[in-house]
Amino acid sequence: MNRLASRFLGANLAVLGVAILMIAIAAQSMFINDHDLGLLMWVLVPAVLGAATVAVLMARPVARDAKRICDAAMRVTDGDLTARTGVTRNDELGEAAAAFDIMVGRLDSVEQERSLMLSSISHDLRTPLAALRAAVEAIRDGVATDPDMYLNGMERQVMALSSLVDDLQLHSRLVSGTIDLQLVELDLTELADEAMETIRPLAETRNVKLLLEAKRRITIDADGSQLGRVVRNLLDNAIRHAPEGSVVLVQVEQVGDRAVLRVIDQGAGFPPDFRERAFEPFTRADPARDTRTGTAGLGLSIARGIVMAHDGTVGLGDGPGGIVEINLPL
Repeated sequence: MNRLASRFLGANLAVLGVAILMIAIAAQSMFINDHDLGLLMWVLVPAVLGAATVAVLMARPVARDAKRICDAAMRVTDGDLTARTGVTRNDELGEAAAAFDIMVGRLDSVEQERSLMLSSISHDLRTPLAALRAAVEAIRDGVATDPDMYLNGMERQVMALSSLVDDLQLHSRLVSGTIDLQLVELDLTELADEAMETIRPLAETRNVKLLLEAKRRITIDADGSQLGRVVRNLLDNAIRHAPEGSVVLVQVEQVGDRAVLRVIDQGAGFPPDFRERAFEPFTRADPARDTRTGTAGLGLSIARGIVMAHDGTVGLGDGPGGIVEINLPL
């Protein structure tokens, strides 16, 4: 017999003992005759023993499910985040089991994200470091025919590493909620135009034309540096995935009490499986292509974090190409 059932049985036997004692006291004080007292005892004792039997039978499934929860907890303690209780009950124990399963599921998701993050960071560090190592060895061994070219290449790899570190730091601040926004009144149309001018050299190297579509000034309170980073990042992604000779369009408009900015390219659009996880960190629409272009898969995740810090939203639009839409309060 398990401990829970033993406790139920003990409690019922204690009730029986107290009841017999109370009846004996009452019999003496109320002058109940022996015949009536005997009948009362014949009724009371089987009733209490029956209740004890029912209590023990009811305790068994409760004890079994409690042990399942305990076993699952021990498996989680040993590092098995796939452990689940398997308990389905419509009572408080069932609610506790469901809460436990949800908690472990979230821990499992966090662990998977951590593993993905470490894998992605390792991969993104390996490529520029390998290029730097090769360049250093070439210069040191005297086989670099054009040292300036090698130094320029090394500088690009150092800048790529610096950009990755900056992205990781910003992502960490966004996740922890410690980013400090410097809000000022600014024109969203002007901000978009400045971002386009900054990114235009990249567009020209890929023979992609940038167009801005805006009818009037739209004033918002925002951190121009951080929001400009978002627009430049979206433009960078659009240009890298746009076909040669195509157009990347930036639309700025007011819809109700919201300012809307869209970046639209004429590429293949976003794959269906990517759309569901587009704003998760270290997610790439085309891992092979993004690895070659040096992006870490943090762009959209950082964009979402910055926009949400401005009390805005960002999402993927429906269209023949890639559409990313930002909504900000006026």
